[in-house]
Parts: sequence; C-alpha cells; structure tokens
Amino acid sequence: MADTVLNTTVFDGAKKLITHYNNVSDGTGSTTKIVDVATLTANNGKDCAKVRLNKVNFNVSITAPADGVRLLWDATTDVAFQTLAGEMAFDYSDFGGLKNTEASGYTGDVNLTLPACTSGDTVTVVCEWIKVYD
Repeated sequence: MADTVLNTTVFDGAKKLITHYNNVSDGTGSTTKIVDVATLTANNGKDCAKVRLNKVNFNVSITAPADGVRLLWDATTDVAFQTLAGEMAFDYSDFGGLKNTEASGYTGDVNLTLPACTSGDTVTVVCEWIKVYD
C-alpha cells in the first residue's frame, strides 16, 4: 500500500501561486515536490525561477509530533525552512515572504517531506507563494 497523496495547484497567476497538499499515510513516510518551477506559468515571456513562501495554513495530525512535516528548498542538499506540526497558519507577507536560501545546486523547487509517520496519519498544507522571475 502507498500513501494517498493529493498534490494540486489551485492557482497559478502572474505573481502568485497557491498549492494544496493532502496526505493520508500508510506509515512509510514520503517526500513530494509541491512546487516545480519549470511547470509554472510564465510572466511577460519570463520563466519563474523560484518562489517565496508568503502564507501557509496546515493541519498535521501525526503520531510523532517531534517528526513534523518539513518544507524544503530543493538543492544538492535540501534546506529545511519550515516545520509544520499541529494546526496553525503563518503569514510572512509583511516582509515579502520567506526567501529561498539558494544553497549550492538549488533548483527553485520546493519539496515537502513527512519523515516519520504511522499508518493513518494525515497532513493538509495550503501554501500561498510569491513567484520570482530572473
């Protein structure tokens, strides 16, 4: 059996992107690319190079809260930039969102990982991203 994952783009506009991720775990853990900048809508002929996390709403119901869900900037060695546990919302819009660290080999993509879980654990994450163009 595998995790039941719904990973969708709700809105892909010129400046904003909204993603929705839902997972019902089979207990094996998983990593999912929740933002793939290569597939995003271009703006005035420019491709999206990376995103900033503007807002996130989540409900993480897992057996081991110490092993919460992590959002990662994709790079040669992924960089964890947000840990999600419980039910909360964060709004970073006052300062333009959380910026990609641009670590060595960064791609601009964003991964979500559920490192440790038990069968039946559930995760829902809705993110609003600001698109950044080169």
